[in-house]
Amino acid sequence: MHEASCHAFQSYPMKKRIYYLSSLLLAAFLIVVILVYTASSPNKQPNGFRRSYLLTTPLTPYMAIPTHDRILDIAGFDDSTFYFSTTDPATMFSSSMKAGSRIDTFQIALRQSLKDSMGSYFFTEVNQGQFFVYAYNIPAINKTGRTGLGTSGAYATFPAGGFSQAHVLRNGKHIMLRKLDLKEKDQFFTRVTLDSDSTLTGNGLSAIRRDGGMSTDGSLNYDKTSGLFTYVYYYSNQYFTFDSAMHLISEGTTIDTFTVSRFNISTTMAGKNVYMNQGPDQMVNGFSCVYNGVMYVQAKLKADNDDDRLFHEHRVIDQYDLHTNKYLGSIYLNIPVSARINQLFVYDDKLLVHCTDSVYAIKIRY
Repeated sequence: MHEASCHAFQSYPMKKRIYYLSSLLLAAFLIVVILVYTASSPNKQPNGFRRSYLLTTPLTPYMAIPTHDRILDIAGFDDSTFYFSTTDPATMFSSSMKAGSRIDTFQIALRQSLKDSMGSYFFTEVNQGQFFVYAYNIPAINKTGRTGLGTSGAYATFPAGGFSQAHVLRNGKHIMLRKLDLKEKDQFFTRVTLDSDSTLTGNGLSAIRRDGGMSTDGSLNYDKTSGLFTYVYYYSNQYFTFDSAMHLISEGTTIDTFTVSRFNISTTMAGKNVYMNQGPDQMVNGFSCVYNGVMYVQAKLKADNDDDRLFHEHRVIDQYDLHTNKYLGSIYLNIPVSARINQLFVYDDKLLVHCTDSVYAIKIRY
């Protein structure tokens, strides 16, 4: 009896402490919920800039290719044809992207061992009839051609540290990478060749934060008409243009007012070369592309004069003249906001928008 009453006496304060801790946890959770739902959203308050629209109504796609979860990316334009890579690295799609045109399927030559090694961690680019398969996790690059044509290929691996982006230059020999340097814990622009006869690293082109390149992440664009690269930051309104020899040509800003990256890195796994965002990021610029000196940027922030309904129902593309770094104006695309954009690509008067559901083709001659 004494032992039972003693046990009951001891369990009472323990239960009290449990209830107290539970109350603290519940209170903390409610505070977080309140902070999240009352925090000011960048698109629910003035952002300090205005847009000038080139057209009063959204541009409607004249053609759409359903992805069916197979199209991985737009591989480029070559010989009057647009090319698309698929989730199978050896299978490619092609189309003239004229209204009503058919979609052709063909194979490119790839070793099975390479396909197994890179899995789904690759993207593909076409240049002068050659296909460059970028296995960014190995890291390696394979240049190949269509099966059955006897095209000579090339394969090269690179020092440890994957690359996030790559473009083959119009000469077909050099390739520009944005590659992770494990020692510096950041990404650098690196020009390589597949025969490893030359490597050039562009120190000083982008800021070094030693966070794996996450806070300075962006979109690397190559304009084959000029031979120049333009890098657009995702988390600030800055961009810069440089040549294939890593010489800075010019710097500019998009019309958004966020000049400093608000990206925060979790340091928990940084010592193991694993970099993660510790909280919600604020993207300023989305995907972009460049053609004939004009840059097209997916807008992420609402301008003060944007129509609220149009902005939240359609995609917005801002345009810039890279010769002068001047803002040219914006257009609405009649593409639902729910269709997440994965890539932009422009050639001549055609803008291709790769979304989760379809690849949309839009005429931009206006």
